[in-house]
Amino acid sequence: MGGMSRRCLSIAVAATWLLAACPGPARPVPPLAVAADTALRIRIAQAEARRAGGTAELVELARGGDRPARLLALRGLGRIGSLGAAGGGLDALTAALGDPDPEVVGAAAAAIGVAASLDDDRELGAPGASDALVRALPRAGRPGIEALGRAGTAATQPMLVTALGDPALAELAGLALGRHGRRKIALGEPARQALVAASASGDPAVRYAAVYALSREHQPPDHPASVAALVGRLGDPVAEIRAQAIAGLGRRKAGAAAGAAGARLLLDRDWRVAAEAVRALADSDDGKDAIAAAIVRRFDELLRTATGASAPRENIGGDPAAAQVILEGERVLAGAAGRPVVAAALSSLASRAPAASGLPALTRGWIGCLAIAALQRARPDADPDAIARCELADPLRLPLIAALIDAGAGSLATRRAALARLLGHPDARVRAAGLGALAAMWKAGDAGDRARATAALIGALAGRELDVAGAAVDAATAIYDATDDGDRGSLAPLDAAVVARARTERDPELGAALLPLIGKRRLPGGAGACRGALDGDPVRARAAIACLEALGEPGTSKSAAAPAPPVDLSAVIGNALRWRLTTTRGEIVIALRPDVAPWAVAAIVALTRRGFYDGIAFHRVVPDFVVQGGDPTESGSGGPGFALPAEPATLLDGAGYRAGGVGIADAGRDTGGSQWFVMHSRAPHLDGRYTWIGTVESGQAAADALVIGDRVVRAAIDVGR
Repeated sequence: MGGMSRRCLSIAVAATWLLAACPGPARPVPPLAVAADTALRIRIAQAEARRAGGTAELVELARGGDRPARLLALRGLGRIGSLGAAGGGLDALTAALGDPDPEVVGAAAAAIGVAASLDDDRELGAPGASDALVRALPRAGRPGIEALGRAGTAATQPMLVTALGDPALAELAGLALGRHGRRKIALGEPARQALVAASASGDPAVRYAAVYALSREHQPPDHPASVAALVGRLGDPVAEIRAQAIAGLGRRKAGAAAGAAGARLLLDRDWRVAAEAVRALADSDDGKDAIAAAIVRRFDELLRTATGASAPRENIGGDPAAAQVILEGERVLAGAAGRPVVAAALSSLASRAPAASGLPALTRGWIGCLAIAALQRARPDADPDAIARCELADPLRLPLIAALIDAGAGSLATRRAALARLLGHPDARVRAAGLGALAAMWKAGDAGDRARATAALIGALAGRELDVAGAAVDAATAIYDATDDGDRGSLAPLDAAVVARARTERDPELGAALLPLIGKRRLPGGAGACRGALDGDPVRARAAIACLEALGEPGTSKSAAAPAPPVDLSAVIGNALRWRLTTTRGEIVIALRPDVAPWAVAAIVALTRRGFYDGIAFHRVVPDFVVQGGDPTESGSGGPGFALPAEPATLLDGAGYRAGGVGIADAGRDTGGSQWFVMHSRAPHLDGRYTWIGTVESGQAAADALVIGDRVVRAAIDVGR
C-alpha cells in the first residue's frame, strides 16, 4: 500500500509540473548527432554487443564519461535490456534521471523505455524505477513521455492525459497511450475521453496519435463515443488517419458503424486506406459483397492504367501498388466464395488476370491464383490441381494448396494425396508449407494420418534445413494443443525428436522455439536439454530459463556474451551510406544510419559487398504494413549465419518507423540477421523495439508495389563522408 501511495503522489506532482513548467530540453540534441569520434562509437558498440558482459563498461561511461560518451552509453544500456538483472544498468539509468543536464535525463528516460520494450514490455523490476521516471518527467520532456508509453503502467495515464492538453507533447502522449494498448494495458475512462477530444484536433499529428490510440485499445469496451470519433475521421484529409480510423473500427468489430463512408474507403485513392477498409469490412456479409465489387473495379482501373488503353474511368488511383488492395481482398474473401456476389467477382478475376498482359507477370499470377484458391475453398469437391496449374512458381502457388488442406476443403482422400505431394516436394518452402497443414489432418484424419504426421515431423526435426525444422516445431505445437492428455502416449516418439533437436540446436531462433515447447508440454527428458542451453547464446539461455521455470526448476544463465557479428564497424561509422537496390519493380535507395545502428548497418554493407542480397526474393508482404526480404532461403527462417544485437531507436535517433522506414526483422531480442523490411506506413509500436537502420530516400513507389516473389536484382553501397 505504501508503494502505491508514493506512486500516486509522484503522479500528481508530475502532472502539476507538466502544467506549470516548460517541458523538455531547450536544445534537443540527439545522442546520434553528438561529435563523438569513431573510436568511442566503436567502443560503445562493442560493449553493447557483449550484452551483460558490457554493462560495467557502459555504466562507467554513463557515470563518468564526457557528455557525448554519457549520452551514447545511456542509449547502449537501454539496448542491452534485462535491466532488472545484476550489473547496475538500471541503477545508472535511474541515477541519470536526476542529472542537471536535461539531455542526459532525456537519454536515460529513452533508454528505460527501450529496455522495457526489449524485455517484452514488462515493468522494470528495480524498486523506485517507475517513480524516478515519473519525477524526472518535467526535465525529460518528450523522451520521458515516449518512455511512459513503453515502461509506464496504467497508473501513469493521468500524466499522459495531462500531456494531451499540451501542444508540445500531445502527439507523443497519444502515441504513448496507443502503446499501452499494444502492451495490453486497459485505458481508463479519462484517457478514453481525452483521446476522443484529441481526435478532432486541428493538428494532424495529434489527430493521428489519438486515432492510433483509440484503434489500438486493449479489449475495448462498448464505447459509443470512441466509435463515433473513429467514424468521424473516415473523411480526414490525411490518408494515414483515414487508414487508422477504419482499422480501429475493424479491431473493435464495429466495421458496420462505418456505413457508406466505409464502403467509399474501399475505393479510396490511397491504396493503403483501401487495404485497411478491406480488412475492417470483411466481418459482415454486406461488407464482403462490397469488397468483391470494389476489387473488380480496382482491377479494371489497374488494367486501364497499365495498358494506357483509355483514360482512367474511376477516381481511385491506378498506380501499381493498388494491386495490394486486390490481393488483400482476395485473401479475406477466401472463406466467402459461397456468396454469389463474391463468387462472381472471384471468377471474373480468375479468368481475366492471366490474360492481363499489361500487368507484371507476378501481379497477374497472384491475382489469378488467389482467386482460384478462394473459389476452390468453397467447393465440396475442391480440386488442388486447379491451384497447381495457376501461373506462379511452385514455392508460391503450392502453399495455397496447404491452405486448402488446412481449411478442410475437399474430400479426405483428396487432401491426403495433396499433402503427400507437398511433403515430398524437392523445394524446402513447399515441404514447410505442407508441415503447416499437418495439424488439420491430425484432427480430421484417422490413426494412419496421425502416424504419417508424426513420422513427417520426426523426419523434419532431424533434418538440416532450418526453415523446415521451424515449420515442424510450429506444427508439433499445434498437434500437442489438439491432443488430449489421455492420448499423449502416442506422441512419445515426437517428444523424443523435439528433445533431441533441442539438445543439439545452436541456431538462436530455432532453439528459442524448441525450449519453451519442452517446458510448456513437460516433455520427458527435456530438462537436460534446457539445462544444456543455459551456457549457450543469450537468446537460447533466456528460453532455457523459461523452460526450466515451467518444469519447476530454478534456472540461472551461465551464458557468455554472444560473439560479435563478423563485420567491420570502422567501415561504416562516420560515413554517409546509401543502400542502392535494383528490384524487379524499380530502384530503391535507402539512406542508412550507422550512427544509430552500427552493427546492423555494418552487416548490411558487408553482406551487400559480397553479393549476398543479389537475386533474393521478398518473402513477406502485408499491405499497409511492411514488405520484407533478405532471407536466402526465401522462407522467413533463414539468415546469414550470425545474429545481430538489437539496436532499437527512439525519437532522439531519427524518424523511425514511418512510411519508408527500414528495419531489421527478428524473432525476439538479439535474433536479427540479414532480413530487413520497409514500411508501407507509420507503425509507432515498432519504434523502440526493432532495429531501425534508415529511411527510403527514393523509390518508395517501387517498394509499395513489391509482392511476394519480387526480387532484389542487384544491391550496392554508395559511400560518402
